[in-house]
Amino acid sequence: MKFSSTYLSPVKWAFFSACLLSLIHVVSALTVPTLTAGIINEGVLQGDLNAISRLSIAMLAASLVTVIGSLSAVYLAAHIASRVSLSMRQQLVQALQDFSLSDFSKYGTGTLLMRATRDVEKIQSVLAEGINMILPMPLMIIVGLGLTFYKSFEMGLVILSLMVIMVVLMIMIQKRALPIVMAVQQQLDKLTDLVRDHIIGMSVIRAFNRSDDEKAAEINMFSDLSAKETKLARTYAIGLPSILIIFNMSTVVILWLGGYQIDSGHLQIGDIMAIIEYATLILMNLIMAVFVLLDVPEAIICYRRIQELLVHAEKTNETHAIKTNKTRMAKTGESRLTKTDETHAANTDEDPVVKTEDTSKAPLLEFRHVTFRYDDAEEAALKDISFTLNAGETLAIMGDIGSGKSTLAKLILGLYPIESGDILFDGQSIFTQPIEHVRSQIGYVPQKAYLFTGTIAMNLAFGKTQTINTSHPDQTTQTSVAFEELVAAAKLAGAHEFISRFEDGYEHELAQGGTNLSGGQRQRLAMARALVRKPRLLIFDDSFSALDGITEQQVRKAVANEISTHNSNVNSNSTNNSNDNTNVNSNTDSKSTGRAFISIEQKVSAAQKADKILVINQGESVGVGTHDELLAHCPIYQQIVTSQEVAL
Repeated sequence: MKFSSTYLSPVKWAFFSACLLSLIHVVSALTVPTLTAGIINEGVLQGDLNAISRLSIAMLAASLVTVIGSLSAVYLAAHIASRVSLSMRQQLVQALQDFSLSDFSKYGTGTLLMRATRDVEKIQSVLAEGINMILPMPLMIIVGLGLTFYKSFEMGLVILSLMVIMVVLMIMIQKRALPIVMAVQQQLDKLTDLVRDHIIGMSVIRAFNRSDDEKAAEINMFSDLSAKETKLARTYAIGLPSILIIFNMSTVVILWLGGYQIDSGHLQIGDIMAIIEYATLILMNLIMAVFVLLDVPEAIICYRRIQELLVHAEKTNETHAIKTNKTRMAKTGESRLTKTDETHAANTDEDPVVKTEDTSKAPLLEFRHVTFRYDDAEEAALKDISFTLNAGETLAIMGDIGSGKSTLAKLILGLYPIESGDILFDGQSIFTQPIEHVRSQIGYVPQKAYLFTGTIAMNLAFGKTQTINTSHPDQTTQTSVAFEELVAAAKLAGAHEFISRFEDGYEHELAQGGTNLSGGQRQRLAMARALVRKPRLLIFDDSFSALDGITEQQVRKAVANEISTHNSNVNSNSTNNSNDNTNVNSNTDSKSTGRAFISIEQKVSAAQKADKILVINQGESVGVGTHDELLAHCPIYQQIVTSQEVAL
């Protein structure tokens, strides 16, 4: 991804204006020494007051133009840099939204935070300073050297030689500093992760009396970072004083050689003054550019780190598109015409009819031989999983710890790409329809309930902030949620009682992650957040683990009654419509509005109430059926029941 075409093209007119202003600034700045030489040679030495007055007014005008041009260029540089950083952050946000959960695990929170904040800020600052200091440098060198060579060829060679020495020194410094800068960036990523873990896990650290050990780890990390930054500072410390010495020696050399040329009559005093100012402007701009250029290697590394994320997101989207095309091509009923249809269309001048799969009788959710593998994993986490779930049914998923139960739930939401097989929602592959359309019909309660910083009402409304346009599934519109809906969902999840005990009720502020609530309260709010959207598929991922027995039974009963009541109402309306012959698609409507429930369970007493149970062992499906069927034919389920000492 080219930087200029991607980020500078949208602000090209501002960039061209900055270039023009830089040209005006350079020309007017170099005009001042020329006018100074004229005042000395024509006015002071000749005693011509009119010449002094005339040239002084011209010098004042040139100075004003220099100031105006410089200020305008600074304004445009800040505008360009801020627009570029805005575009870069927007791309990063979009790229992170396209990341799978395995991508987040691959890169880590620390490096993602550093790339989205510090790296972008570094690029923004270097870009703004570069436009102000690096952009005028070539113009200043060309025009300034041209004027110097016009005055004296020998003086021009002196300034040119000093410039070459400074550039060579700068290149040597950058070549040595580049790997150190990269090491510092990587160390900062690790340090961010370490400090974040220590802050979040402070209670665990103190509970196990590991404060001294973790403190030592932080000190070692800070010491390593300090050593690298010291090495970087020493690298710069060698070069910058040398550059300043070269700059100061330029004045001495010019005065020394200029004295001989004045004595020989080749130059006048005013010309020497002009050449000194030319050298000052040229070398000063070069030094300022060098200071910025010393930061360019770090900015380049930051840009590469950001592009790594953007390119990875593009590859992920391309892979998803390829899989989508393969899935579509596999559905011959959707993508191919039969020879009979083509012949009929040719003979009757009608448009050919595309065969599409009848989804009116399709289950709400279907797994077809799904295999999933985490990145760089030798063994697949899930192997050849197949099952169906119709609207109105409940499914319990059981298995040992680490068997892949939570992974299966996340695959339904499209949070991970699968290796093979297909996942169908309402008769269509989730890979052939906008994933947002699928997720808008699912209420998900994760195993670890996470709440956002804000009010309880805001967190509950988070589950129903967008409505998907059914005719255009890729379009979403913001919708408001009635307060009564929030209260109803909170009551179903058993959260209304403790919310009412807060003085500010539903406007009570939550800390990040909901850490100012107990684990059970967080779980109940997460359930209410999923229930408020009234989803067609409700997924509870071991969501009752932090609840006491009485509260668990109350919430289970309320949720079960809500689902059964909704499905009963749907079936009743469907029957009435059929009797009245007012809706020929009543069965389809029933399918499209009925609710299903998936619950990942650890207790057989809860799982046996489901319509069917899916048993997973080491990533493989070892049984699907009712409680009685699995007791009779599934050894793994029998072991689970026996281990929990449930009466057979």
